[in-house]
Amino acid sequence: MSIMNSLCLTLAYTNDWNPTRALGTFSYVVTIGITALVVYLCSMRRKRHDPTNDMGLWISLLLCRVALLLELQLSLRFDAGQVLRGLIQEMGLYENRRQIQAMAFAVVCIPMISIGSLILYLVRRRATAVVLAVAGTLWSVSLFCLPLISLHTIDQMMYHHIGPVMLISLLWLIGAGMTSIGAAKALVVSRNVLFSLPNQYGSHRCARRTPKRDANSQTSRRPSTNPRVLHKSSRHA
Repeated sequence: MSIMNSLCLTLAYTNDWNPTRALGTFSYVVTIGITALVVYLCSMRRKRHDPTNDMGLWISLLLCRVALLLELQLSLRFDAGQVLRGLIQEMGLYENRRQIQAMAFAVVCIPMISIGSLILYLVRRRATAVVLAVAGTLWSVSLFCLPLISLHTIDQMMYHHIGPVMLISLLWLIGAGMTSIGAAKALVVSRNVLFSLPNQYGSHRCARRTPKRDANSQTSRRPSTNPRVLHKSSRHA
């Protein structure tokens, strides 16, 4: 019965559109579109044998953004939080949930900060566009991991209303904006690099159409096939 109730709540949230969810969805869709264009240009650069295309990195960022968008639509983080709270109640530890949440905060945040710092360290020497895109994606992932802890202070801050939207949607917008700016910069760079690379197919065609001629070679004139010219030549003969 609990599974059916959670499923009904998930489906109800899927049909519940509000300014907070609409702003997050719009920002993520724009980011996915720009990142997909970068992946397409990277594939074109790979076809022209450019070793600096970073296609694998941008595909990873694109898949991560698509997963975050699906999670935003299905609200799986709230379902996972309900499952964890149910386990705490079954174990009889609900009265000491504050201590458990504090321990979970340390367990979640310490690996998250460590992994994020390691990833940023690995891409520190890359272009500014890559660093911005990776940092924005890590920011968005951390925002989806924090609700699993369900600390009252964090929830009160993240779901505080600022005008028609909540603070969490503005934080989503910041992460998506960082990734979008980085992807836009990479899009311009990839476009310039793509047009500067030689087109193999075009060069082969040009080579076939305009073959090189030796300067010392002499071209022989072909005999004319005009009937008048042939008639005049026969008369002179």
